[in-house]
Amino acid sequence: MNINYQFSDIIGTVYKNGQVKFMPDGNVLLSPVGNRIKTLDLKRNSSCSLATQLRSNITHFDINFAGTHAFVMTETGHGFYLNLFSDTVLHQQLFSERVRALKFSPDGRFIAIGVAGFVHVYSIVPFHRVQFNPFIRVNKFKHSADRVNSLDWSDDGRLIIAGGENRVVKVFAAYKSTFANVGVYVLNERASVVGARFFDEYNLFCVDKIGSCSIWTSSHRPEQIIMRTKGRKRMAIVELESERLSFARKKRVNLSKNANPTSSHSVELTAISLHKVKKFLVTAFNNGVFCIFELPELVLLQNFRISEVRINSVDINSAGGWLAIGCGQGSESQLLVWEWQSESYLLRQQSHRQNVTVAAYSPDGALLATGAEDGKVKIWDCSSSFCTVTFSDHGTGVSDVCFTQSGKAVLSASLEGTVRAHDLKRYRNFQTMVAPKQTQLNALCADKAGDLVIASSKDNFDIYVWALATGHLLEVLNGHTNLVTGLALSENTLFSASSDGTLKLWNIIEGNCLESVQLTSEGLDVKHSPSAMLLAVLCYDSSIALFDTVNTQQLGTIDTKLDIDAGRQKADKVKKASSERNKTFTCIAFSPDGSLLLAGGQSNTFCLYSVAGRIRLRTFKLSFNASLEGVKDDINSRRQTEFGNIDLFDISDSEDERQNPRKAIKLPGTRHTDMAERSIHQPVTVTKMGFCPTGGSFAVVSTEGVALYSLFQMRRFDPFQLEIDVVPSSIVQFSLSGEHAKAISLALRLNDAKLTRRVVESVPILQLSAVVRGIELIYTERLIVWLLFFAEKGDQKHVHFYQLLVREILIANASKLKQSVGQSRQFVTGLQQMISNHQNLLMEMCSQNTQSLAYLLMTRRMNNAIIC
Repeated sequence: MNINYQFSDIIGTVYKNGQVKFMPDGNVLLSPVGNRIKTLDLKRNSSCSLATQLRSNITHFDINFAGTHAFVMTETGHGFYLNLFSDTVLHQQLFSERVRALKFSPDGRFIAIGVAGFVHVYSIVPFHRVQFNPFIRVNKFKHSADRVNSLDWSDDGRLIIAGGENRVVKVFAAYKSTFANVGVYVLNERASVVGARFFDEYNLFCVDKIGSCSIWTSSHRPEQIIMRTKGRKRMAIVELESERLSFARKKRVNLSKNANPTSSHSVELTAISLHKVKKFLVTAFNNGVFCIFELPELVLLQNFRISEVRINSVDINSAGGWLAIGCGQGSESQLLVWEWQSESYLLRQQSHRQNVTVAAYSPDGALLATGAEDGKVKIWDCSSSFCTVTFSDHGTGVSDVCFTQSGKAVLSASLEGTVRAHDLKRYRNFQTMVAPKQTQLNALCADKAGDLVIASSKDNFDIYVWALATGHLLEVLNGHTNLVTGLALSENTLFSASSDGTLKLWNIIEGNCLESVQLTSEGLDVKHSPSAMLLAVLCYDSSIALFDTVNTQQLGTIDTKLDIDAGRQKADKVKKASSERNKTFTCIAFSPDGSLLLAGGQSNTFCLYSVAGRIRLRTFKLSFNASLEGVKDDINSRRQTEFGNIDLFDISDSEDERQNPRKAIKLPGTRHTDMAERSIHQPVTVTKMGFCPTGGSFAVVSTEGVALYSLFQMRRFDPFQLEIDVVPSSIVQFSLSGEHAKAISLALRLNDAKLTRRVVESVPILQLSAVVRGIELIYTERLIVWLLFFAEKGDQKHVHFYQLLVREILIANASKLKQSVGQSRQFVTGLQQMISNHQNLLMEMCSQNTQSLAYLLMTRRMNNAIIC
């Protein structure tokens, strides 16, 4: 029994407030999602989330020139220095205020950070030098009394330009007492400075909030900068003889007129990006328009309205062809990649506008369907974590989703009283089933044959049975006296749990109740094992009752009351122990083999239980994000006042706070959208969970989105059984000398993804059988995990080679895998899924090629007929 599930990705959310940036290679995009960073590989069409969680939501970050490290700032003023390859926090530092600008030097050895009107320049000490603090401050410069919004370095790393909220831009030397003819030069703009950049040696431009752009030319070239000498008399002579660095305004242009021709003063410039090689300036506005200008003449190349909401961040890749655009805030956020030369979308992903409430895997585990309070159903590709289609037929929130057994259709129930069936081939709503009375639907399930659809009502506590083919209502099952919270269907028997404290068994063919079982408390959820021999019912008293499905005899109970580690919320007025007594798990899920059971609910934690042993095996913590409610174990008593917790009131006059859509009054009186005078923070809760049919992963629906946990998750560097000789150089040497089995084993121990791929693909095809037989079983399992994770996340090259490798692995280790069926089942099913994906890829490619060849042959015949 393998329970080593690790966080692998988060879907349902692709961008949340903050900057978006391209990696130096120009193919990988980094996007902040709460307190995590999501990486999107646009070349390989895949994405994943870094496992590292920061203290709170990410606001700003920057990447060094090599793309190996990043410095990330959160909204609480904490700074984190990350190694992007190993996914590790190397250093963290707390600043006195929230940072809104930071920038690495061109060589990556220094970083400039704007804090509370000051610009701090830190030297980053290489980690091969033993030193407690890797960040040493080498300069501190006073910019103004207001905050710093923009920072940039000159190409030679000598000068820094800083733009602030008070319309002042200052240029100064990066290091103290270094240059004889460089002082502090002050430039003034008309409004708050959004961006100030060097674009041609020391020539620079400044862009303010109202769209005014000024081009400034420098009086000196880089070679004219004079270094200070040691002698005082000599230094004084040099300073008198040398002309000091200065700037002259060449032109000033209003860029806002290109964003809104009807009213140039009604738009606000929000973000800029510069491509220094091609000298392109990209400006973004709060009305969803972006413009591309050519420097230094500011010639308009393109303007386009890409969204209806505010653009928060824009970045251009190293090749200059792609624009990454982050739009909206919170639940309205969008992430777009625009190829401006062809005027087409390269990527267009949008989160659910409101909280995700339900999710379900397809029978083959390749797709994941999510439903949210915004009434939309989205289908996500589990291999790439991208949304493939969105169904917007529902008018109100989606309460449950499920797939048919064939996987060709997805069913969704909503609060408007309808169940809709969506075709996954033609992407359309082909059937709508309506309740006989106006009611809200809750739980949903379908039979294995795909003939019947069953849903429960929230209002009149009835259960409706429809025929999927015709959409006609076949049966109405009534008997519950309170809300039906869960449905589970096994053959012709339907199990329903209700808040009236009963579990009922129904014969859906005859439409009668077979048996009613009294529970210890209100029923919250019911699930049966995939073998249909075991039934689990979650009750409000946090107990999970296990029943035999044949005779409904209770086999045992799993008590989860002490496992609910609920955090404190800012509005809590009782102790933590008292608060936990009123909270419980609300949903459960069986593993595909029926040996494990997941449980989660009104807590930041969820647990994995052994069904046979009735014990807790593991506890998972969803989030460490302090920006959410219920994450901390205790609250700060110093924030308590006679009127309540001060964090619950919006007392900030910051412009960033006023732009937050959560502060607007939309619908007072509702829980999710009451935006009156309170500062709203969503509590962390689990609303749905489910295992992938392959058993290799499971999904947990929470406030932050849908978190995926996998057995096959491999970090970029996660060493295993290291020894002194396990180094990349020796591994490459073994591979070159023909010792492929030893090289693969050592590479798997080092667990370096690129090195493993290099040594595996260097094996000759004729030697595959001998090499696989020379690898021990413990390394063979790690090789299978590597294949499952990286072969699908890769660029789909060498498909035939990997198919042969899988065949040799199964032939050489068939008997060993059979001896441990429980542990090897997820490996075998994962390999089957990988082979199926490769088959679908090749079938689609062959179909396209066949049609292309048929077209070419037809045109050839037509040309021959015309010639004759």
